[in-house]
Amino acid sequence: MGRDPWDQEIADGLKKGTDDAMRHKDEIWMAIKERIHNEQAQQPAEPETRFAPRESKGRRRSGRRAAGWIAGTAAAAAIVLTVSFQTAPVQAFIDQVKEWFAPQKTVEQELEGMPETSVDQLHEGADYVIYIDESRFKMVHESGVDRIELKEKPTDDRYPEVFMEISQEGIDPKSAAEQLQKELQTYPKVEANLVDEPIQGWEVRAVGGTGGKEWDDPVIRYYVFDNGQGGSFVVKQQYFLEASEGFGARFHNMMKEFHITSNHNGEATKE
Repeated sequence: MGRDPWDQEIADGLKKGTDDAMRHKDEIWMAIKERIHNEQAQQPAEPETRFAPRESKGRRRSGRRAAGWIAGTAAAAAIVLTVSFQTAPVQAFIDQVKEWFAPQKTVEQELEGMPETSVDQLHEGADYVIYIDESRFKMVHESGVDRIELKEKPTDDRYPEVFMEISQEGIDPKSAAEQLQKELQTYPKVEANLVDEPIQGWEVRAVGGTGGKEWDDPVIRYYVFDNGQGGSFVVKQQYFLEASEGFGARFHNMMKEFHITSNHNGEATKE
């Protein structure tokens, strides 16, 4: 059956619109960031919330969750750009940016066969943002590493530690993945693969203990992908075998809302 001419026309129009938006994306993103910076500078400092991350020394940029930065993004996108770029493709790009940086996002997911809904909060790291369910997790900023860990850790030491760490390396993703695979060779089960989901990059996965025969065998999963600056983001997830459909699924879904916010071209990128 032949393709409907209207379908082809719509597809061609969408492609053209995307191309038009991409020609302006650097200018758009720089305008957004400039407006956000100005609005943030004008706002008084707010006290940290109970689980707000603290600023660490030696970071390339603050990993602190900036309330003014978050709250001003949607307004900045709409106010700064509406006058200069009144076209449908650019408006679509603005809407996308607003969606990326909404202060809260309702997340619906299925865990261990049961539906679950949470209201996740936006957190800013070095060159990225991510959404976290603060009823279960908290973000801890350390030197060069951002750690998402359980808000309430189990007191029973039978359970292996559960966390997700985000850092950056100055080498390409393939080299970083190969290096991690070598470091994990002492584990009974190790594998590395290119993946498209939840991000595009390398996945390096290892299972310790008995290699997958016991409920408490530790599971280590790395996602390694291009940071847009000649290096790599390295995301380490650790949980245990029995928690694969619980914490493992939560971390997997969390990575779907990971967005790079800067690179050499000054553009926003969704991995």
